[in-house]
Amino acid sequence: MAEIEKNPKKMTNMFERLDERDLHNILNELPMKDAVRAGFLSRKWRNQWKYLANVVFKQSTGKEIESLTHFISLHRGNKIKKFHVEFKYRPNKEDQVNEWMSFAIKKEVEDLKLDFDMKGDNDPLYILPPFIFNCESLVSLSLKGCVLELPDSIHLPNLHTLSLTRMEIGSRNGRTIRKITSRAPLLERMSLVNCSRFRNFNIDASESPNLKELAIIETKVDLARSTGMDICAPSVEKLVFLYASPRREYHVKDVSNCLEFTFALSDQPHEYLWKEVGEELLSLRYHVVLLNLLPHFQHVRVLRICNWCVQSLYKAEVYDKTRSRVSLSCTNLEINTSFQRWELPGVAYMLKACSAIEDLCFVMAPKQSQIPQLFLKPDDFEERIYWQNEAKSLVMAHLQNLKIMTFKLPGERYHSWKLWPLDLRTFFMGRENGVELLAALKHSSNNILHVVLSTDKQHQCYLIKR
Repeated sequence: MAEIEKNPKKMTNMFERLDERDLHNILNELPMKDAVRAGFLSRKWRNQWKYLANVVFKQSTGKEIESLTHFISLHRGNKIKKFHVEFKYRPNKEDQVNEWMSFAIKKEVEDLKLDFDMKGDNDPLYILPPFIFNCESLVSLSLKGCVLELPDSIHLPNLHTLSLTRMEIGSRNGRTIRKITSRAPLLERMSLVNCSRFRNFNIDASESPNLKELAIIETKVDLARSTGMDICAPSVEKLVFLYASPRREYHVKDVSNCLEFTFALSDQPHEYLWKEVGEELLSLRYHVVLLNLLPHFQHVRVLRICNWCVQSLYKAEVYDKTRSRVSLSCTNLEINTSFQRWELPGVAYMLKACSAIEDLCFVMAPKQSQIPQLFLKPDDFEERIYWQNEAKSLVMAHLQNLKIMTFKLPGERYHSWKLWPLDLRTFFMGRENGVELLAALKHSSNNILHVVLSTDKQHQCYLIKR
C-alpha cells in the first residue's frame, strides 16, 4: 500500500482495473460532490458520475440548485435508487423542482425524500405534482414542508415507508390519510410529524391492513392547542407518541391490534410557562390527557412511558382519588425515571395499574425533564419509607406475576464493575429511592426470579434465592 501511495501511476492502474459494477458501487457510497470529483482520478472514472444511482442534494450556498439541474440534464443511468433533496423552497424554483421530480419518477426512484426547510409559518409551500402518487417503484417516501393535494388516482403498490413532516393536509385530512394509505397495500411504517398544525387532525388508516408501525411526533410550539386528534389504525402493532401532547384532546377510535405503546414526552413547557398558567396546564395537558389515552391501550403487551408521564401521574395517585384507576394488561412495562421524590407516586400508580406485568424495567437516564416542584406539595408522604409502606400492598394486590426486574443506567460514568458483589449504592447513586424499591419488592415477593443491572457496556443478572 505504501508503494502505491508513492507511485500515483500504480494507483491509477489499480483504479483502471476495477470493473464497472464495483466502480458504480464505490461512487454511490460517496457524497455526490466527491463522486463527481473522483472523475479526475482516472480516465475510466471521468464520466461514471453520470450513472450514479444515489442522488443526495443539500443546499448550503444556493449555487447547488443550478448544479443539480445540470447534473440531471447529463445523467445517463437507467435507474435512480435514492433521490434526496433538502433546501429552502421558494416559489420561483417551482419549475426546477417539478423537473427534478419528473426526473426521479422517470428513473424509477425507490427512495424519495423532499425536505423543504421551513423557518416560519408564512413560508410558501411546494405543491406536490400528482404524478408522485402514481410512482410504482417507490418503496420509501419522505415529505417535509409541502402541500398534500392528492389526485383522484393514486397507485403506490410497492410503498413500505411513509413519512410526513409539517405537511398541510387540508380540512378533510382524515379522508386524505385514508386515501393514501389504502392505495399503498404494502405500507408497513408511517410517521406523522407536526402535521395539520392549525386544525383538527384525523389519522384514519382503517383501510391499510399491513400498516404495523405508526409514530406520531408533535411539539408544543408548532401546534395550535385548540385542536384535537382522532386515531383509527386497527392494524397497527406498534404506536409511538413522541415529544409532546399539545392538542386539546385526543380520541382513539381503533387500535385493536396494538401490541406496543410508547408515550415519551420530552418537549415540555419551560418553568416560566408553568408559573404563568400553573396547575391548570398540568391537569389539562398531561394528567388528564394521559389518563384518557391509557385505557385505549389496555390490551397492549409492551408499555413504555417517560418520566414526564410518571410525574404527571403524581396528581392521580396523591390527590385525584375520585377517578377510577386505569387497569392495563401489559406483561412488559418500561418506566423512564430517576426515582426522584416527585416521581415515586407516579411509579406506584403505574405498578398498581399493570397487575399482569412479568418483566419490569426502569431506565434511569441521566438527564430527565422535571415538573417544577412549585406544583408538588412536599409533605404529602414520607419519602424515606415510601416503598416500605407501598411494597406489601403492591405485591399482594398487583405484582403477583412479576418475574424479572431490570434497572438500566445509560450514559453514566459508572459503565462497568469488576468487584463482586456489585455496590448497589454506587450503581444507584443519586437514585437511592430505586434501591429502596428493589429491596422492598425483593423482601415482599416470592415470585421475583431475576434482577438485572445494566449499563451501556455491561449487564449482570442476579438469581434471587429463596
